[in-house]
Amino acid sequence: MNKYFTRENYGFLLGFIGVVIFSLTLPITRHLTQVDFTSLEIGFGRGFLAGIASVLILLFKGQFKTENLPIKTDLRKLIIVAIGVVFAFPIFTAIAMQTIPAGNGGIVLAAVPLSTAIFAGLLSEENPTTKFWGIAVIGFITVIVFRLLTNDLGITNIGFGDFALLVCVVIGGMGYAQGGILGKAMSGWKVICWALVISLPLVIPLTILNFDVTHLIQVANDSFVSILLFAFLCLFNNLIGFFFFYEGLGMGGVARVSQVDLFRPFFTFFFSVVFLGETMTFLAIFFLFLIIGIVYLSKKA
Repeated sequence: MNKYFTRENYGFLLGFIGVVIFSLTLPITRHLTQVDFTSLEIGFGRGFLAGIASVLILLFKGQFKTENLPIKTDLRKLIIVAIGVVFAFPIFTAIAMQTIPAGNGGIVLAAVPLSTAIFAGLLSEENPTTKFWGIAVIGFITVIVFRLLTNDLGITNIGFGDFALLVCVVIGGMGYAQGGILGKAMSGWKVICWALVISLPLVIPLTILNFDVTHLIQVANDSFVSILLFAFLCLFNNLIGFFFFYEGLGMGGVARVSQVDLFRPFFTFFFSVVFLGETMTFLAIFFLFLIIGIVYLSKKA
């Protein structure tokens, strides 16, 4: 039993749980931007609500005592995390979901594991092998081929929404990697909580400027389900999901565990079927098992 329940395998499990939570981001955001909220309301609102929850968590855990505060070097790293996962990812995904379907967005976010692995090498002492890089690139290409085959997405169809998600890939990958590196020294929940808290001085005024309270009250009266989905997006996709993901990256290695994120496009596709009425094909199932094999090989590499 110990052979399988190693620290590294446990890291992969935690990372996988985080990815399942993250895969709900595009379908829920797509629904909210099409029905009730603007992209900036979603982008800044996620950081605001998750940030307030983080303050309460840190207070409850006694983390505001002087001896528990982040040191100066960690503070700089937390700023990098905040730029990637508190600002760039929520805001640009919300912007993208105004113009492109959630399923199409999965093709761009398929590059997040590769981006995370690259930044892991740049920001830490991790030095993945050439074999690992080859497998990571193959995984990225495989997911792209899947989306091309299932959505007939060609290079001429690339628009502003795709470029917005490309920003998520680059800057989000940076935030994921830096958070995973910090997860080796401090618990994953501390990493995301502190990143959200140090963002509040900027998030609070931006939320006030961009959030229409009257509109929020109207949405609550018209569609309470949308309010619940928005709360889920804030608390799970911006906070609780990172408890698992950053802890997993710290335990199993940022470059390797980040490859579990290759599952995200397929779970995103599945949830798009559930929430948005898209269809799942046997081709998708075939590619899902193919990606499982690639993730396994990247783990071994």
